[in-house]
Amino acid sequence: MAIDSGVRRIVVGVDGSAESVAALRWACREASLRAAEVLAVLALESACHQVASYAVPAPRQAGGSWGAARDVLRRSVSEALDLFPGVSVRTEIAEGLAARLLLDQAAHADMLVLGRNSHVPDPYRAAGPVIRACLRAARCPVVIIGPIDRLAADPDHVPEAWQRDLEGSGAAR
Repeated sequence: MAIDSGVRRIVVGVDGSAESVAALRWACREASLRAAEVLAVLALESACHQVASYAVPAPRQAGGSWGAARDVLRRSVSEALDLFPGVSVRTEIAEGLAARLLLDQAAHADMLVLGRNSHVPDPYRAAGPVIRACLRAARCPVVIIGPIDRLAADPDHVPEAWQRDLEGSGAAR
């Protein structure tokens, strides 16, 4: 893939979950504020990545998972673009380990955005292996969008604790 040096890029991992769609919406909003493009990446982990290295993977249907992946990505992008129609969103479906594919795509990006679908109170422990790998190895900032039931209705919401800090510093004036 050619890297266009003058274009800001936000990479988003999409898997069709509500949290990944929320991450895509957040990335589109951010792209509209930064005059950036969004690259929505859906990783298809092949059967050989889902079993032990010494096991023989079961045969899988050719093309079935690719068609389903295209549908998931198309629906997710369509939903995000309904809210942010002026944003440029490119899509990519690739086969391989999700963390590796996302890190490769984000190597020259301005930001990597991922959705976290766990409902455990401790945000670091709740992060799955893909998020942990991306947090450890990404060359750009990584934004984790939490469960959608915890997202504020107001997109410009600032947590109350941050408000107190801002007011104390004089930055809120």
